[in-house]
Amino acid sequence: KKVVEQKVEQKKIEEKKPVKKEFDPNQLSFLPKEVAPPRQENNKGLDNQTRRDIDELYGEEFGDLGTAEKDFIRNNLRDIGRITQKYLEYPQVAAYLGQDGTNAVEFYLHPNGDITDLKIIIGSEYKMLDDNTLKTIQIAYKDYPRPKTKTLIRIRVRYYLGGN
Repeated sequence: KKVVEQKVEQKKIEEKKPVKKEFDPNQLSFLPKEVAPPRQENNKGLDNQTRRDIDELYGEEFGDLGTAEKDFIRNNLRDIGRITQKYLEYPQVAAYLGQDGTNAVEFYLHPNGDITDLKIIIGSEYKMLDDNTLKTIQIAYKDYPRPKTKTLIRIRVRYYLGGN
């Protein structure tokens, strides 16, 4: 008698998130995330979310920007976020698949109102959400306030289905 050994491959089973069938488009928001206190002393008087966004998304680079750029960012970042949110729609397929998350984009905003070099700098892990954010910025930018000089804008976008 021959003994035959069989190797059995074990496949890793990934748990899937339960599909959330209903979502509230009003739950889309920019993520106020708890981070270390801002390092920029010049940010006194700003609301907490703008301060956190500047600190987290620009970091030390903020200090390298020109005065006009810094002033524009301090005074308009929140409005740019609100305008973007007004145009933001949750992709239906992403909602059906239970995809949610946060991403961040950067682009240059020009005095004539144009934008250039639009790109995702922090991905959400879902291409559908990241592509939707880029598409939304390409629609919303026409309503953004205009800077006096070419300005680097970075904003965070959150897709949230609600529930827990």
